[in-house]
Order: sequence, then C-alpha cells, then structure tokens
Amino acid sequence: MYRSIVISGQIASGTSTAAKNVAQKLNLKYESAGDFFRKYALEHNIPLYDKAQIPDNVDQEADAKLAELAKSGGWVIDAHYLGYFTKDNPEVLKVLLKCEDKERFKRALARHHTHAETVEEIKKREVGLDAKFKKLYSNEDYLDPKFFNLQIDTTNKPEEEVLKQIVDKFNS
Repeated sequence: MYRSIVISGQIASGTSTAAKNVAQKLNLKYESAGDFFRKYALEHNIPLYDKAQIPDNVDQEADAKLAELAKSGGWVIDAHYLGYFTKDNPEVLKVLLKCEDKERFKRALARHHTHAETVEEIKKREVGLDAKFKKLYSNEDYLDPKFFNLQIDTTNKPEEEVLKQIVDKFNS
C-alpha cells in the first residue's frame, strides 16, 4: 500500500501541475524541489540553469529532507531525483512523467513564475541537473523508467487524465 507519491520528469513535463492536482485530490501535503531551488537561485543571484553554483551540501540536504518526507507518508513531492532516491521503498508510488521536447519547451516558455527561460537555458539546466546528480550520487540515469511504478506521457494528455491515472495507481 502506497503512503506517499513522488513525481519526477524532465523540465516542463508536468510534474508540478500533476503533483499539486494529486495532493489536492487525495488531501495529501505537497512539496516541490523546484520551488526550493528557484527560490534559492533568486536569493543567491544564481542563474536557474547553473546548478553547479549551488553548494553540494545544499543539494544533499534538500534531497535528504525530501526523501525523509516521502518515507514518512502523506506527501506528494515533485523532484527530479526523488524517484531514484525512493526506488527501494515500496510504500512510495514513483511516477515518471514524459513529454516530447517541443511541447515541454512550449510549456516552459509560457511559464510566468520566478524565472523566464530560453530553450537554450532549459537545455543547460537539464545538463546541469544530470551533472550534479552524477557528481553527488551515481552515474545512473535518475529518470530511468526502471525506477518508477507508473509512467505517463503528458504530451497530449489532459491534466485530468494524468490525475486520474496517478490517483488510480495510488489507490490500487
């Protein structure tokens, strides 16, 4: 039986939207690694795409905190690496969202929260996320489908359908 849900995926694949929707639907608490790191980047005048400028201990502490929340139960968390960190925890539903690049970039360019990004910056950010993960944790691909219980392609899928698939799997 699942107690928490972790939603991972590439930038603008729909992780935050899905996580917020699922948390609301299931009356679970919500946390976002992206919100934390966007705020940190703004406060320290770091370009969002430059993950290397974030001190390693800040990354490690945030990742450990999120993994503990997932383990404690009652959470929906969207975070790039968390599916990997919880891969051996059967009480955590690990969801991987996928989306075609063209659609992801379109979504990211339309966002209006803390940072406006170009396609090149999004690509740099993805390279930076991968490099930081490899430096701190493992040479594995943290978005490898083998680490996840459920995979959903959000490219042409309405939010409601993504929500339904995740909730149905959580309740199964």
